[in-house]
Amino acid sequence: MFKKSMELKSHQRLSGADRKKLKRTIKDRFPAASDPDMDSLLPPKVEITVDKFQNRVIVYGVEGGLPMFFDVDGRGTEVFPTVYALWKVPNLLPSFLLKGGEVSRYVIGGADLMFPGISIPPEGLPTFSAGEIWAVKVPGNPAPIAVGSTTMSSTEALKACLRGKALKITHYYRDLLWESVEGHYVPNAGFLEDVVFEDPASSSLCQTSNSYDDDTANSSHNQWDGINDEEVRDSVDAADDQSVPDAVKKTAEQEIMLSLANVKVTDNVSGDESIAEDQHPLSVEDMDMLLDKCLLQALHTTVKDLPMPGSTLW
Repeated sequence: MFKKSMELKSHQRLSGADRKKLKRTIKDRFPAASDPDMDSLLPPKVEITVDKFQNRVIVYGVEGGLPMFFDVDGRGTEVFPTVYALWKVPNLLPSFLLKGGEVSRYVIGGADLMFPGISIPPEGLPTFSAGEIWAVKVPGNPAPIAVGSTTMSSTEALKACLRGKALKITHYYRDLLWESVEGHYVPNAGFLEDVVFEDPASSSLCQTSNSYDDDTANSSHNQWDGINDEEVRDSVDAADDQSVPDAVKKTAEQEIMLSLANVKVTDNVSGDESIAEDQHPLSVEDMDMLLDKCLLQALHTTVKDLPMPGSTLW
């Protein structure tokens, strides 16, 4: 559509009535566009311009800004968004995902999109009809690189074994419509001069997120990895330091012995036998407390050097 230069016939502002008509047309053709999306594409307090060309193509844009939509036949029935509009609202259209960035060379070189160049999702080919407007994206890059209309339905495509032309491209990144804007730009660093790859910023963000998740998981499973033997030895030596009063040590030992003395263990008690009235079953919290005291006592009385064998605690 915009492979060759076109002669401009007229340039003027859009009237209030025509502006409302244009917004209704866009809303009908692109139901995914919300009211905030519409305000982003066609700001309420900014003039909308209309450029008419000799071949009947009409381009609608923001005055002093970027072209947002174009009508291929001037009748209002074939209105497409520009890549500038799709970069503002990436999900305005459904999109075909290319098999890789290298395939984008052909699309932005002016070729139509063929089915062999499309990456089919695991759930299968999406449903579409002939003549629908779809965008084209590169894996790892949210910004579309082209827009066009489907040449056949998904049912016909499956019957054709996914061969042939999928999308007739009407506008793409680096064509004359994109280039005609004085302030033309690219949405991210993945857009190069003759090819489009994944957005490095999105890729690094995903890697950072994955790294954070891995670090969190490792931290939760290995929370003691940061404690070395010297720190453990120092803490044990501190417990064995002569600066700790003997009375405190003796009191701790007496508490442990008293707690253990209150524990009554019965051997092979069957379901029919009853527990003695003076037997008080220990709760989980009580047992944890006793085990903690036993561990501290064992470390205090037996540990001399680290690392120590696990059998020391048994």
